[in-house]
Amino acid sequence: MTTLRVYFDIPPNPDQTADWALFGADDKVMRSGHGKVGEWPAADAREAVIAAAHGRLTTLSLPPLPVQRLQAAVRYALEDQLAGVPEESHVAASSQAVDGSVRVAVVSDDWMRTFVQQSQRCGIRWRRIVLESDLASPPAGGWCWCAASLAQSGFVRTDRGASMAIGPAQGGEPPEELIAALAGSEERRPGMVRVDVGGAAPAMLNRARTKTGIEFVAGAPWHWSDADANAFVSAIDLQSATYDAAPVVRKVDPVRVLRPVAWIAAIALGIYAFATVGEWLWLQWQSSRTERELAVIAQSAAPDSGGVVPALAISRRLAELRHRAGMVADDDLLPLLARAAPALVGLPRGALRSLRYADGHVVIDLQKVDANQPARIQEALGQQGLIAIAAPTATGARIRFGLD
Repeated sequence: MTTLRVYFDIPPNPDQTADWALFGADDKVMRSGHGKVGEWPAADAREAVIAAAHGRLTTLSLPPLPVQRLQAAVRYALEDQLAGVPEESHVAASSQAVDGSVRVAVVSDDWMRTFVQQSQRCGIRWRRIVLESDLASPPAGGWCWCAASLAQSGFVRTDRGASMAIGPAQGGEPPEELIAALAGSEERRPGMVRVDVGGAAPAMLNRARTKTGIEFVAGAPWHWSDADANAFVSAIDLQSATYDAAPVVRKVDPVRVLRPVAWIAAIALGIYAFATVGEWLWLQWQSSRTERELAVIAQSAAPDSGGVVPALAISRRLAELRHRAGMVADDDLLPLLARAAPALVGLPRGALRSLRYADGHVVIDLQKVDANQPARIQEALGQQGLIAIAAPTATGARIRFGLD
């Protein structure tokens, strides 16, 4: 199984040349080169590596969510981080980790659309499309600055799963973008910065250490094809949402190749299905009867629900009746604040910037505080039976919580 990986700084076209590397079954480079589409070597699969300047990475902390709701939650959490209109950005997310974190790649939607269209015009079908910065592996507790040489633009990858594009070094000094990013990381400064840049002399590393107070150590000059094999596997595939594309696979006839095994499996499955179909039908009947009974109750309690889910209709009707009786409902502002109070009582004075309530949910904006404070509040709200989503903003953090 061979894989051809091609690096792009601009969308492909038939006359454009690009760097490529052919990887073998062991995911090691067999050979590499530079050429047009028609000059690339044949391979079982093709993958595109997009220059780091065209996108960025970030990591979000979200409550456990089903897969079908993850994309919407990611876009909401990124609302204040997306430049311009949110619809102008294409967002691709990894699967959610056990600790609730989600790795996210963001690129311009217009650029992504152009790249896909140009690939189709060239007759190219990609198995995966990944960001160059997603292939870098920073040291534990540190950052890595990656570029082919000091005279070329590069990028920075942090230990917290974020990235940013930076320009070339000027006058033997580190890029201003890197210095500014380190100065703005007081809440969690990296322990070191590994300089994976060709031509990084000890004198420049010493000047950077003196200017920032952070250890700068020399690494190997960066080249995307030298990335670890696991980095290619774990990188976020940008082919999602409207750009989702199933990889091309070789056609095989499993019945012809594994005919005896297929017969045995078919017989076993038939016996299993015959033995369980009665129980399954009974459970389906029980479930349907329960749903019908719940619908009847909902229709009786809330005749004007208009086809809303029965449980939601009953909940809304209960809230309406409690309001008519001069009582509060569970998802009113005061009950929600009362339930959230134990989680918010530890906030320092002046940390709360604003508070809004709408549609059964409370949204609070916090000043920049301890970087781990939003995560602790999110966990504490969950212990109070509330569903909370926390996301960083340009001025601090935003937390939205409610009963659902």
